[in-house]
Amino acid sequence: MTLSTLLSPCSVGPHTLTHRVVLAPMTRTRADAATLAPTEQTVLYYAQRASLGGLLISEATHISPEATPSWTIYQNVRDDGGHVPGIWTDTQVARWRAVCDAVHDKGAVISCQLLHAGRVAQPGIGLHPIVVGTNAPLPPVSSSATALCADTEAGDYNWDQAAVLPRALTSEDIVRLIDDYRHAARNACRAGFDFVELHAAHGYLIEQFLCDGINQRTDRYGGSVLNRCRLLFDVVAALVDECGAKRVGVRLSPTGVDPATGRYYQTYFGATTSDPEAIYDCAVAGLNDFPLAYLMLTEPRVGALSVAPEVDPSNRQPLRNGRFRSLFKGCLIGAGGFIPKTAEQAIADGYYDLIAFGRWFLANPDLPDRLRDGSPLNVYDRATFYGCGAAGYIDYPDRHHTRLPSRYAVIDQAQVGVSLRVVD
Repeated sequence: MTLSTLLSPCSVGPHTLTHRVVLAPMTRTRADAATLAPTEQTVLYYAQRASLGGLLISEATHISPEATPSWTIYQNVRDDGGHVPGIWTDTQVARWRAVCDAVHDKGAVISCQLLHAGRVAQPGIGLHPIVVGTNAPLPPVSSSATALCADTEAGDYNWDQAAVLPRALTSEDIVRLIDDYRHAARNACRAGFDFVELHAAHGYLIEQFLCDGINQRTDRYGGSVLNRCRLLFDVVAALVDECGAKRVGVRLSPTGVDPATGRYYQTYFGATTSDPEAIYDCAVAGLNDFPLAYLMLTEPRVGALSVAPEVDPSNRQPLRNGRFRSLFKGCLIGAGGFIPKTAEQAIADGYYDLIAFGRWFLANPDLPDRLRDGSPLNVYDRATFYGCGAAGYIDYPDRHHTRLPSRYAVIDQAQVGVSLRVVD
């Protein structure tokens, strides 16, 4: 299997990369319980996955207490604990600086994904010791007071708890919200991140403004397609102003209606819209007005989060977001269900400039080198995706098995997407 295009150089912002294999942003719920900051294990996790001339994107990093969910929607997090990181305190900045230093020592660059979860975050964060007594605004908030309901769709991450009705952000709240994004971006730059990425996807706050299934506003942030895109553009403008040209990325997860079934083929946390093509065309085209480093698009194949690897259908799904290549004039990153051969094809066909790998990168800390020399891949363990501990986090071996023994099965690269035949 030839991966010459995937492993060729390219530029992202001011940086020249030696390959196009990106570490996708992945929530791991392993932040320090007391500070919601990265730990020594976090530093090692990113350092393990850094390579000369490679790009890493951090896990979702929350801009304020109001933005921060407590991920007790996952059974193993309820059982074993686990926290998501923030970047609003000096302690969090200092720990992220340790991550950035470790990544830079390996010759890689790193982007900080900034997230406000909107109505997905719940009031429980207000009980955390670093929030108590601060008078910080608390969740849930959204574009409108539209309820989040439990669902069984894969994109809802198996949400199984009742959610508090969110309050609609006022015009004054939105001014403060944009300042919260500025503050987080300023902290990311202080920590040494090369880029910041606005998480505007997956049913979180920015998408809650884009989608009229949630956004029922009648002011300048609601109603028309352009109005519903306004918060996205306002936040991007603030981030570019704070960080500079070519240092800001954006993530979107465009949805659409499957003509075969009449159902949406990508929704998260109930973020539906009556005009998917119009709203995402407007969002993507409008981002051309900003000097972005990149735009990352989630392919719908990212679903099936609870499916065992050997029956995961995502490897065989077609690209859905190829039409955005003609709309966006900058660097495009694809994410969601890619395997080595489909990543190579997507770049060779001109749909994307880089490909972000999630599951295969977390299981293979030296993924670019494995792709380069054809080494077998470790098979990821879904049971350890979220929650505390080193297992499934920093114990995946590199291709030389310098950390032995390994409990993980391996698979030949040529078999990925065909079967999960274990390599002897």
